[in-house]
Amino acid sequence: MNVHLLVCCITLLATNLLRAAEPAIDRFGGTSAIKRQATGFFRVEQVKDRWMFITPEGHGYLALGANYIGKFMQGQSRELLKRFEGDRKKAGEALTQTIRDLGLNAGEAYAPFWPELQAKMPWVANVTYPQGAANYQFDVFDSAWQDKLYTHVVRECKTFAKDPFVLGVAFADQPEWGKKRIAYFESLDDSAPGKKRLMEHRKAGGSDQEFLGLAADTLYTRLKAAVKEGAPNHLFFGERFVLRKAPDTVLKAVGKHVDVFCTQALILSRHRPPEWQQFQADGWDHELKMTGKPILVVDWAAPFSLGETFESEHGRIKKEADAADDSAKWLTAALTHPGIVGVFRCQLIGLHGNDRWFEGKAKRNYLQDDGIPFPSIGPKMSEANRSALKAAYEKAASK
Repeated sequence: MNVHLLVCCITLLATNLLRAAEPAIDRFGGTSAIKRQATGFFRVEQVKDRWMFITPEGHGYLALGANYIGKFMQGQSRELLKRFEGDRKKAGEALTQTIRDLGLNAGEAYAPFWPELQAKMPWVANVTYPQGAANYQFDVFDSAWQDKLYTHVVRECKTFAKDPFVLGVAFADQPEWGKKRIAYFESLDDSAPGKKRLMEHRKAGGSDQEFLGLAADTLYTRLKAAVKEGAPNHLFFGERFVLRKAPDTVLKAVGKHVDVFCTQALILSRHRPPEWQQFQADGWDHELKMTGKPILVVDWAAPFSLGETFESEHGRIKKEADAADDSAKWLTAALTHPGIVGVFRCQLIGLHGNDRWFEGKAKRNYLQDDGIPFPSIGPKMSEANRSALKAAYEKAASK
């Protein structure tokens, strides 16, 4: 036999033997090495010293996904379709396989979703506030508003209540829990319930941060009750906060109600490296301590330059190879953290956000617009995703 062919056969046999020895993966992406009760829907549990999702089939699971696939497929997929001569089915199958090749085991955390992926990988269901309300411009102390909110959320949740691929239910993106929300309550008519409550609170010597905690507790009491009526088997994630952007009074109030604390990794402080370049464990430790609940990172960006390295108001934008190293280290650190149960990257593919932040000079994707991975970020993150998941599962499953 040809020596080269013999070596190839031996290598293939060894690879197959190694794969056969690895724990099986259930249809939701969970590892059979971690076995718990099967309930038919996702839940969270502490496994040894860390939090994890438990899949509907009862297996341990940490979620790795990427966002804005649906948005790309709706209107930006020309280059991808061109590769497959306009055949949308073949293009979709290839994109799904590429997602799996990247070591991802979850779909999207943001709408609009790609329906084809929702039936194959776990995803985060989104519920908006009633029409006409921004993420803080409503009087949560008004009983009429509470009733309107409750009815709306119940109706929305019933649309996906029986879907076992739903990881949980999330609400507003980057909610305002600071001066703007206080200013909104101050702007209300003196007869408004929220304005009255704020004035009474201040008169009694309470701080504005304590009032925000009270507002959060009032809002989340209603949100949780509505989610549990509309989709009783699904986890409640609450709003998608931003690291270090909410006062502790709000974090504590939210932690009383959510099953999982939903947050973004978008720290752009001048006094520290951008969050995408260095995993800042102190911030995540603080969130875990304040809420007491596991953390799902629904939006994590790691931009890289399409040309030379350059400075931006959001931090130094590195070349792709350097950003790939940063990304791999960040992801590995995230899945080592005992409180983090999943990470969704912004974004898998497409144009969303790049022009707004970086004037078209940078990307934050895994894939180029034709669906082919970027040469450095693709292979590096594929390896990091797989190795970080494997290490986390092995540690949690060890005796």
